[in-house]
Amino acid sequence: MQRVVVDANVFLSFIVHRNDKQRDAAKTLLGKAEDGDLIAILPQFVVFEIVYVLQSTYGIRDAELATITRDLVALPGVQLSDESPWRRVFDVWPRPLPSLADAAIVAVALASRYDAVATFDRKLANRLESFGLASYW
Repeated sequence: MQRVVVDANVFLSFIVHRNDKQRDAAKTLLGKAEDGDLIAILPQFVVFEIVYVLQSTYGIRDAELATITRDLVALPGVQLSDESPWRRVFDVWPRPLPSLADAAIVAVALASRYDAVATFDRKLANRLESFGLASYW
């Protein structure tokens, strides 16, 4: 079964409906996870990133934020990952990847040999192949 590490921007597009095309793509991916066609890997640090963006950018308050977070981590077909392979993170950050979050996504995918990374960040998606990783889209 395909195991796909999912970036925060995918979940954010699904939650806040900020881009219809991205929301539809995220909904399809999560639907495939719910149907058992793939496993959506949700790294712990991605949850923190999602919460931060929902608070700081969208002004979502604590009670609603807690509900959203509980629902997110309980989505069918979503597997939480608490790993943080720091050695691999430092192999790719700050060079060649200047974003710590992007480096962590790549490090998790590499360390656990996941099949693909789902991200709407085109710069990251275009660089995945150079790390031996596949882009989900």
